[in-house]
Amino acid sequence: MVMDKNVVESQLDLFLGHSLDGFSLIKSKYNLLRKDNVYHYTDIAGFKSIIEKQELWASHISFMNDRLEFLHGKELFKKHLNRNMNVDSDFQKTLLQNVIDRIDDEKSGWLMPHSSKDVFSLSFSYERDSLEMWRGYGRESGIAIGFDWERINNPSLNDGDQGMRLIRIEDYDELKKQYQNESEILPKNEIIFIPVPVVYDDYIKDNLVDDTIKMVIDYYNKRAVRTKDGDISVASDTLLDLIFLINPLLKHRGFKGECECRFVENYVEKAKDNYQIKFRNRGGIILPYIKYKMVDVNCRPIKRWPIHEIVIGPGLNQSKVIQSVKYFLEKKGMEDLADKVVASDIPYVET
Repeated sequence: MVMDKNVVESQLDLFLGHSLDGFSLIKSKYNLLRKDNVYHYTDIAGFKSIIEKQELWASHISFMNDRLEFLHGKELFKKHLNRNMNVDSDFQKTLLQNVIDRIDDEKSGWLMPHSSKDVFSLSFSYERDSLEMWRGYGRESGIAIGFDWERINNPSLNDGDQGMRLIRIEDYDELKKQYQNESEILPKNEIIFIPVPVVYDDYIKDNLVDDTIKMVIDYYNKRAVRTKDGDISVASDTLLDLIFLINPLLKHRGFKGECECRFVENYVEKAKDNYQIKFRNRGGIILPYIKYKMVDVNCRPIKRWPIHEIVIGPGLNQSKVIQSVKYFLEKKGMEDLADKVVASDIPYVET
């Protein structure tokens, strides 16, 4: 991942004081808006569930394999916050100290607070055939579902593509109650499918974190001159909100081989009464997760999947897995997907 050289430093001057606006500027500068195909790695049970239920499940980030990853970004921000304290500006010191004191809080401030406790990630990879990802499935054959970015976000209606969106399962169930059948549902509360790349490179992470902090400081320093009071409370809420947005995208360089991108949900507002955190057994722990329904751009069931490839990973019974997956898809009336099932190029070696 490299920084977009076409984006000049001054673009961050376009920041208008809103955390989501700032997040968009940071993503633009650091090329976190990739329009590439992505792969969702899962097992046989997961693949079967995705196809039959048209659902994707986002897991709680604290219970994933690399459970300390969320702390990685937080510690990086702490280091840079303290580094920026070494100035003569009382306004800047007060602002940053306020953020340092609150960075371990469960939620940020601002109009749309984000949580540091309830953070759910739907993970994908830009790698179609990754040995590092396959290793997690041992003797079993994992499956990588290749989603076509272009068909998802720029569907060709003449070719029968209807694109894809995500919607919380609770919202979708409510919509079904309002309409006589699913073919009449109108769009509401659906989310555009744009996973954001994870940042591994230490140099880029340092610059990204520093830019985030300085962007907020510069904006509210200018406001301080105009308003005299400086809006310390609003400034610290904004910066903390940005930190909570960016944290899930910063990972240790040791995981670089995953080439991961993520769809993250940690809005506090998403904890409404009708939204449910679900739980399942995974590897001997109780794993919290949330469900998304996959729908087309009209918020209706997907008729033509925006999948360009289904890769069957190396495993003891890879050929039988391929045969069974194709048979399953054919019997589900998805012959077009059955034709897209391919074997991993990586040989299986039992250890």
